Amino acid sequence: MGWGGGGKGWGGGKGWSSPWQPMWQKWGKGGGGKGKGFKVDPSLKVWIGNLASGADWKTLQDHMNQAGKTKWVEAFSGKGAGTGAAVYSSAEEATNAITMLNGSIVNGQAIQVDVW
Repeated sequence: MGWGGGGKGWGGGKGWSSPWQPMWQKWGKGGGGKGKGFKVDPSLKVWIGNLASGADWKTLQDHMNQAGKTKWVEAFSGKGAGTGAAVYSSAEEATNAITMLNGSIVNGQAIQVDVW
């Protein structure tokens, strides 16, 4: 009988395998890292379009705070360049941002603000 045989060992006849798993393998699927996303109620989030190429998140945050205190702001890059998003504490603030800031000027360009 050899190590890889069909005996009554731990591996159940399919070769040797360990009877224990390291703790980190038991924690379930997925782990930290990219791809988790920022989960927010869509009623709190607004979409921002027609952003000038030089607009960054800080400029956008300063502008979007006119309608209410933002919790999170992002000016997208790559395939989403020219668009962004802002998250407010309440749906009323998000609705106010849409009515108040749609068509306003950021970095010399009129932006579009709409529901997410």
